[in-house]
Amino acid sequence: MRRFHLAGWTAVTLLMACGGCDPHGGAPSVSGSLEEATVKGTVRVYGKPVNNGSVIFNCVNIRRPNATPPQAPIKKDGTYEIKTLVGQNYVEVSCRELAKAKNRMFADTQIPVMVQAGENTIDLDLPPNSATPGKTQTQ
Repeated sequence: MRRFHLAGWTAVTLLMACGGCDPHGGAPSVSGSLEEATVKGTVRVYGKPVNNGSVIFNCVNIRRPNATPPQAPIKKDGTYEIKTLVGQNYVEVSCRELAKAKNRMFADTQIPVMVQAGENTIDLDLPPNSATPGKTQTQ
């Protein structure tokens, strides 16, 4: 009889402990917004604008698992323009400069940026410490 009593209290304790659990397993607070914003900026490798390649803004998170990461070309002057979702994005740069042996270590770099509503200017610098990476200016 005591065994069932202990099992009952264990079940009650577990239910109480999990009663307030986050349905996303304690994931950090992230935006589920599907609001889009415009982002413009310049892509630089060691301070020099690149004139090829593309940027991908990965806006997928646990609250928007079906979001599609938008991609935009880098223009000849090193600039890009893209529409992405407001909130935290992780930017990946793909260009010929990152294929060079001395720069390959930056090829898989994901630059975290916070996209605000409206228009944003976010310059992307590789290596990340060569300037202020992901610096955001809302206009």
